[in-house]
Amino acid sequence: MSKAEEETYTYLFKVVLIGDSGVGKSQLLTRYTKNDFQLSSKPTIGVELAHEDIEIDGRIVRAQIWDTA
Repeated sequence: MSKAEEETYTYLFKVVLIGDSGVGKSQLLTRYTKNDFQLSSKPTIGVELAHEDIEIDGRIVRAQIWDTA
């Protein structure tokens, strides 16, 4: 992550999605970050990382979301 990108948000929250295999953790991440939903997908191998910036009271909050296998 570049220095300029780090300065675009005020707060950083790290969120880890955990749960049994095949329950929809990856689909939840895709739906939230890309506004897309697929009825089927390949299993996650390792960890997938995504982020979403949210404006709250005029401040940018970054949610760094970790999707676990």
